[in-house]
Amino acid sequence: MKEGMQWLARVRAGWCTQEVAYKQGDSSYTVHASPGISKYEKSTVGGVITESSMWDFLINADDFPAEFEPTPGDVLTMDDKQYEITNFGDDGCFRYCDPYHTTLRIHTRLLGDTST
Repeated sequence: MKEGMQWLARVRAGWCTQEVAYKQGDSSYTVHASPGISKYEKSTVGGVITESSMWDFLINADDFPAEFEPTPGDVLTMDDKQYEITNFGDDGCFRYCDPYHTTLRIHTRLLGDTST
């Protein structure tokens, strides 16, 4: 199973990603990410259901230094748009996609264009 997850991460990185800039404090990395969207619903006390979504990015853990961990407030830049890493419910700001920690799913919110 572990070998299969590593193979899948390599194939995804080779065919289904694009380069993004990841900035954490004074450090920055160029990584290959697969963007996606997570949709969720939240119910209020009055029974009103609010639907929303947030951008997720799948990134191979090997693209970062060994002890790296995403932190809320970090910024991803893709296609002249900036995304801030943010917490998403009980997941925190990221979670691993598999038990072998091959791929990170990083939760973000769109900040806007880099030109503004």
